[in-house]
Amino acid sequence: MKAGEQRAEAPSAAREETLGTIPPGSGAVLTAPTWLDDLLVSEHLHVAFQPIVDLGTGEVMGREVLGRLGPGASEAHARGVSGPQALLEMAHSHGRLVAVDRRFREIGIETLARVGSEGVFFLNVDPRVIDDPAFSAGFTRRLLEEHGVAPTRIVLELTESGAVLDSDRLERIVRHYASQGFRIALDDVGAGYASLTALVRVRPHFLKLDKAIVRHLAGDPLRAHLVRSLADFGRRAGIQVIAEGIEDEHDLHALLACGVELGQGYLLARPAPELGPLPATVKDLVRRAAREAERDGQSIPPPRTISALRGSHASVLPATPAGEVAIALRRSTAYAALPVVDSDGHVLGLATRERLLDELAHTRRGGRPIAELMDPHPLRVDEATPLPVALRLATSRDEPRTYDPVIVEHHGRYLGTVTMQVLMRAIADGEF
Repeated sequence: MKAGEQRAEAPSAAREETLGTIPPGSGAVLTAPTWLDDLLVSEHLHVAFQPIVDLGTGEVMGREVLGRLGPGASEAHARGVSGPQALLEMAHSHGRLVAVDRRFREIGIETLARVGSEGVFFLNVDPRVIDDPAFSAGFTRRLLEEHGVAPTRIVLELTESGAVLDSDRLERIVRHYASQGFRIALDDVGAGYASLTALVRVRPHFLKLDKAIVRHLAGDPLRAHLVRSLADFGRRAGIQVIAEGIEDEHDLHALLACGVELGQGYLLARPAPELGPLPATVKDLVRRAAREAERDGQSIPPPRTISALRGSHASVLPATPAGEVAIALRRSTAYAALPVVDSDGHVLGLATRERLLDELAHTRRGGRPIAELMDPHPLRVDEATPLPVALRLATSRDEPRTYDPVIVEHHGRYLGTVTMQVLMRAIADGEF
């Protein structure tokens, strides 16, 4: 999980091995590995949620899930562990990095599944886990499936955590997670992952501007020029830029003048254990700043969204026989595919004409429910997704899915579809 506001240096191995609370009656001091193992099964690890806000509307577009040590983890301070980042460093030193990183992700996913909140959640991932001997692929995907959370609602945020990544290694990590359907955010842009080569090669879905660049942005023309360039790069590449560490109203105005569309920071909302809405006063503050930027001719017009292109609302229920769906697809040239949607409007999958007809031509499964033959992982995007971002997601799919329609949702419920032909024509015509 992501570090707290300040990074603490990891204690020396010798100190980690000796400090600790002596269990009553044991007469022994817990070693660091034993303490870490006990912590992982305790109730002392928690998460908090910090809103990521649309700086044009004041609405919450997502939330970052941040690891926290609960008050019961009193021994952590005795070991020099002042927060999640120091805990990860200790875990890395003692072969427990994968376990701690996964445990925070697990708590975050369990929490958001329990509260049933809609929206997008940013889960922090320490990039070092992928090279750890204890790493196994597919953990996050399996955990999401277990809790009924769609991967499209998750953005995996790669945090630097003391490991400077070269472009090749970073590209490999992003490819690993993107192949599972996750969107990727690069954290600390301008501080850690500042390599322009990495940004061009990797092309993540989100860039998070480091708070060291954002703070005191107002009144610093050179810094503003850098932020404006990154925001423009993001728009052209279909990458959404998020400014971290917004703590001052003057910096909020400066970010809007630079064309930054998303932000998070104490001015907007502090991390909290609950998923509450933004206070009305904060929304008013953001909207007023956006209006002033627009009035001064400094704001960038918002890009056109995928919702403007969506077409037919046709769909089928999961129990519909596959043969009936095949007949519908064969008879109607208007549909190249049909979403499979449950009675509550949640998308379960996609039945495409070509793949379904090919399957039924070689098997006798026409009487089986379409839920058994559908693609369970189609591309689903929210209606507010900008067109360049939607195109990036669509063209990042594996080859068999490249020309499948894009499913458009409103708060997780089906609205309609957009064909690739319509999407690419809109981009070619400059509708963004």
